[in-house]
Amino acid sequence: SHADGRARLARCLRDADYAVLPSSATWFLHVDLPASGISIPDAEFCDRSVREAGVATIPFSAFYAVEPETRFVRFCFTKPEAVLDEALERLGRFRTSLI
Repeated sequence: SHADGRARLARCLRDADYAVLPSSATWFLHVDLPASGISIPDAEFCDRSVREAGVATIPFSAFYAVEPETRFVRFCFTKPEAVLDEALERLGRFRTSLI
């Protein structure tokens, strides 16, 4: 179910030491980068997550026309479990490489 997928992604991201923000009714989860020990802005994180981990994420700053918020990224969980499992493993290694 939708709620199960969201809960699973949140649990796995937290297990990889990402600081996941509370979310109850969306297809996305949000991570606070500085609270996760990551000191780069959202757009750089997203660019590097694609290049270095093969996982696409969405920068919060893309939703701002002026004075963008750059500390948060979005993760979508509408993928099959096997795809999410592989992505989460990659994201765990990627976070470790950044801190």
